Amino acid sequence: MLHFDNKKTVFEYIKNKFSEKSKLILIRGSMATKPIKNYFDFDIEIYGDKLKKPYYEIAFVREKLVLISVYFYKYKEGEDAKSHPNIKILYGKYNDNIKPNFNKETYDNEEKIKRECQLVVDFFFKYLRTKEEKHLASIQKRIT
Repeated sequence: MLHFDNKKTVFEYIKNKFSEKSKLILIRGSMATKPIKNYFDFDIEIYGDKLKKPYYEIAFVREKLVLISVYFYKYKEGEDAKSHPNIKILYGKYNDNIKPNFNKETYDNEEKIKRECQLVVDFFFKYLRTKEEKHLASIQKRIT
């Protein structure tokens, strides 16, 4: 299991691991701007020429348990643009064609299992952060 000293070292790890075959790496959401809390998740978007299936890792940042979720999207050239306030650019340049694709992907059996496990962990982390039982219902649906 990976252990990081702070958010900056997580960002460096992601950049070093994925920048070689990427044109843009960004973080979208609260992890881009807010301090790390226990059970937070890093939603990383990687834009490049080649699409890959999502990548997941559980890690510690100091003593806080976090989920790193990496999603891959096709990169489209465009005019340089300023990124949104809830986005942090780790590598590359943001442009006006950068938009995540939230369409459902197709997975083979092994990838489906990984995706379901990631969703269970993600919903469990959400429950631990918020104590909202709706997140437990989402877990229950996946494990029964």
